[in-house]
Amino acid sequence: MLRKTMKAKLAPVRRPPWQPLMTSVSDDAPALSAGTNSALSLIFELFPHLGSLTVQTTGGDIRVTRDFTSGNAAEVDRMLAGIFGNDQAVTGIAFPATSTKPEHTATPDNPYWPRTAKHLPPDAALAAGEIPPP
Repeated sequence: MLRKTMKAKLAPVRRPPWQPLMTSVSDDAPALSAGTNSALSLIFELFPHLGSLTVQTTGGDIRVTRDFTSGNAAEVDRMLAGIFGNDQAVTGIAFPATSTKPEHTATPDNPYWPRTAKHLPPDAALAAGEIPPP
């Protein structure tokens, strides 16, 4: 009953821009059922802060993460550039660290989200305060 209620609440929400990505180091890991895949997707929707889950199986662990299409990164980069272009008072947008990525701050000079973040040369990174002085 709870699952039906949650699905009904999420139904009006558009489809998420990701799909579950499952990886395993074991060739013996079983293929998961459509119902399990659906439930894992729902867990990620209910807990958007989750970076990944590990499904433990008799054939080995399966790591489940979100797989975003490549177009999403470019779209987010365009949005960030728009924010910095439209609001001169915005000097940075901080993306928190995840289990796979360190914290990153997009700036007017570096308007990219973590997946596509451009690395500044050492002197520019130092000037931007992204690395501590020697």
